[in-house]
Amino acid sequence: MGCIRLHTLKGGRIDGMSISKFVEVNEESLLYLLDIDSYLGREMNFKIYDELSGIFELWIDAAPRRHYDVMDILVSGGNMAIIMDHFMKPREIEKSVEITENIILKSFSFEIIEKFIMVGGKKVITSPNIASLLSGEIYVLKGGEICPWKN
Repeated sequence: MGCIRLHTLKGGRIDGMSISKFVEVNEESLLYLLDIDSYLGREMNFKIYDELSGIFELWIDAAPRRHYDVMDILVSGGNMAIIMDHFMKPREIEKSVEITENIILKSFSFEIIEKFIMVGGKKVITSPNIASLLSGEIYVLKGGEICPWKN
């Protein structure tokens, strides 16, 4: 797998385009959706996730705060829910790992990543410095993309 471009979701639009226009011009099969509305404390864009799920594989980064937010993302069409220690308490991260393997932890704390892996978490997005200390399915942020880390 190559790098995955980040696409922003805000105000019912993807990268500033209507959903239909985005679908028309986009040739990717896997999308990383950064739900800006949710990051700002607004409702997650469940309807859009659902509309896109039949067309694309979706990695949804919507700043879930509780484990049931993770389940809502997955039920509404996400293939992977991105969780962050900045928004989720450690116990909620553990509960998320207990209920699904379809999560990716985005963190820049080695200690939190270690705990995530110890409780069964498998996929991580982090910085190159931390990635070099880890093994497994690790991704790094590079500009506007998420790229697999090669140890």
